Amino acid sequence: MSLPVTLNRLCLVLLGVAAASLGGPVFAAAVDRMYVLECGESRTSDVSNWSPGVNVGVAREFSDNCYLIRHGKHWLLWDSGMSDAIADKPDGVVAGGGILTLYVRRTLQSQLAELGIAPTDVTHVAFSHFHSDHVGNANLFTAATVLVQRAEYDAAFGPDPAKYGFNPTLYGKLKDNPTTKLEGDHDVFGDGSVMIIATPGHTPGHQSLLVRLPQQGAVILSGDMVHFRENWDAQRVPARNFDRDQSLRSMERIASLLVAEGAVLWINHDRTQSSGMPRIPRHAE
Repeated sequence: MSLPVTLNRLCLVLLGVAAASLGGPVFAAAVDRMYVLECGESRTSDVSNWSPGVNVGVAREFSDNCYLIRHGKHWLLWDSGMSDAIADKPDGVVAGGGILTLYVRRTLQSQLAELGIAPTDVTHVAFSHFHSDHVGNANLFTAATVLVQRAEYDAAFGPDPAKYGFNPTLYGKLKDNPTTKLEGDHDVFGDGSVMIIATPGHTPGHQSLLVRLPQQGAVILSGDMVHFRENWDAQRVPARNFDRDQSLRSMERIASLLVAEGAVLWINHDRTQSSGMPRIPRHAE
């Protein structure tokens, strides 16, 4: 899946040049800390909806994480998970035309409160994409600057958001937020510590996030660029993705970055991997 070594080295050089052009050093800094928040879970009776032709009729459980990143005086929230309102429904909520049941065991607001953080303390919010399990609590963060690909914004706030599986009631208040509409990669804090990586395919403006942790080093947060490890290893693309070719190119690009950066891929909906991540009050190091 990965590119030849010479191209991987070139990719690393280009990433450094990009950071420098955005005002950051070639040798990037690290964030102060990153918290992994539990933002719901879901169950399906047929995982082949995500792996076409494979494991037909096999049940699977998915994790759903949000990530709160501290950088100096700034707080960046990556994804806002499933709506906290689902916590009031212990039997869950059916979604995706009946292929999923969603559950929220711990609300996002309660986890922020445990950390002593109010929604108004969050200075930046960025979403991998605008599906409901990633923007379910977006309307809480009315004081934050939104970082979104222009293609995703245009689809989410355009005339037919339902065409892309979007529900504006979950994120409509963001229309009034200060917003940076991106046309590709973006160095969030100008020092290379947090890089938005454009990975379209699952949706028109899907994006992933590269975060440099103080001890572990670089991790890449997948969003829904890939849903679980087996699909990553086999390069499987869900049939419901917006664009199959874009999806495959995005996977190839992330594979190259993982090698170039010596990074680890954190797959958002892979329950097995997520179960090993630190939970509040601990943070990823």
